[in-house]
Amino acid sequence: MNRREKWDYHTALAWLDELGEAQVKPGLARIRQLMAALGDSQQQLRAVIVGGTNGKGSTCWLLEEALCRAGFRVGCGTSPHLHSVRERLRLDSVPVGRADFTALAAEVQRACCAMAEHPSYFEVLTAITLVWFARREVDVAILEVGLGGELDAMNVVDGEVAVLTTLALEHTDWLGDNLEAIARTKAGIVRPGTHVITGWLPEFHQFIPPCASLTSGDSAREWATLALEQLGIAAEVGETRPPGRRERAGNIMLDCAHNPHALSWLLARIVEPAVVVFGCLRDKPLAKMLALLPTGTELLVCAPDSPRARSAAAVVAAAGKLGRRGRACDSVAEALELAGERPTLVVGSSYLVAEARRDLGLPGSDEP
Repeated sequence: MNRREKWDYHTALAWLDELGEAQVKPGLARIRQLMAALGDSQQQLRAVIVGGTNGKGSTCWLLEEALCRAGFRVGCGTSPHLHSVRERLRLDSVPVGRADFTALAAEVQRACCAMAEHPSYFEVLTAITLVWFARREVDVAILEVGLGGELDAMNVVDGEVAVLTTLALEHTDWLGDNLEAIARTKAGIVRPGTHVITGWLPEFHQFIPPCASLTSGDSAREWATLALEQLGIAAEVGETRPPGRRERAGNIMLDCAHNPHALSWLLARIVEPAVVVFGCLRDKPLAKMLALLPTGTELLVCAPDSPRARSAAAVVAAAGKLGRRGRACDSVAEALELAGERPTLVVGSSYLVAEARRDLGLPGSDEP
């Protein structure tokens, strides 16, 4: 890409879009080269790095809230976003402003132009996040792994504390087709001096490298509490949830559960809805997810707003093979109108939840 001379916020967004959010490039060579060009500012961060299958975002959110209430300057880098890419990097719970984001993106883009192999979308955002947190001199940086662990861009950071939340089959094309292989790559964020907190079953602890300490917990709230203890910080963990995680809007619940493990966990903890508005991406195990949905509910199907979306017709056909009747809808708005005042669950994809949040006018849903 040619170096851009004039930048504004929309130019920065257009550049990121060109990189392609869905393009995965495992490996640390590019992010290490990029961070070196930017001064290796990640080395000054006191970091908690959060990996695992599910529960990463909630753990980050709870840690962020607790540290902010305790008066610390906190940087929090998470993914994916619901509405604005700026949600992915927050200082004291506030997303990065447009001006800062634009300036950082321009700086990172200039560094990328000098590289033989251009970094990926996620690597670029990781660099922007780490540079911003270092320059704002955060007391603690909370960093969520994007994909896997060992070869994820966030692994350019040495975490003082590493949280390995849950373990389940996911992204098998990239991480391996068995839990042992997935455990090994997720545990790649651990260093010899790292304090590790995990929700993994004991038989998978053998795949965690030698570390400073290993403590087990069973929930996002407990993982966050244990992480604070390892940091030596006295702060109380609350019970708030990030947007799109068991989020309520009247008779509607929205949840980003996007794999069988997350969906099973969610359904075990909520009252059975009368209607499920469902949609998922093509790389998800559709039959397994459909089989988990309550049989007594009406199934309304929408294609998430993503190039990787599975069509509503394909989902309805798959449901039919399982003996379930589903109805294809052109939009989430249409599905919610059909659901009426009945208890409704919107689930299956963060893209689907984002569309529902926009239709419902929930906070932050109009932020570009």
